[in-house]
Amino acid sequence: MAADEWVFGVGGADLLDNVRKEAVAVLLEYHSDPFHTQNWSQFSWMATAKFDTTNNHFIGFGVHAFAPLNNKKAFLEASFAVGGYHQGTLLGKKADPVLFRSSLGGGVTLKNGNRISLTIDHLLDSDLKNERPGKESIMLRYARSF
Repeated sequence: MAADEWVFGVGGADLLDNVRKEAVAVLLEYHSDPFHTQNWSQFSWMATAKFDTTNNHFIGFGVHAFAPLNNKKAFLEASFAVGGYHQGTLLGKKADPVLFRSSLGGGVTLKNGNRISLTIDHLLDSDLKNERPGKESIMLRYARSF
């Protein structure tokens, strides 16, 4: 990764939650040019928005990390963001209006330089505990550099 990029993802939300109903989730992210590069990783600023079919919305800003593996085709990625959260369907847990999102995944770089990855992300309460929202998503993502 050496340029700005857009990321589009689709997947499932609340798949591991026994209280909330599963939902289809859609993700859009922007990653800036890397602000820090090392031999094994690159760090970029990130803006992210995620929506699901139960009217939950998260819009946040944070840092995205990208680490190519030895073959340079496979990679690991992670991110951490803080942002605003709108809770749609309220089932058992009331969420904070400001949440943290962490993400971890892996994927492959295509011949054209774009990437496909599978990630799991998690929304944490504003006190970084897993009590109120505890909301996770599994996403299939496509990243396109420009």
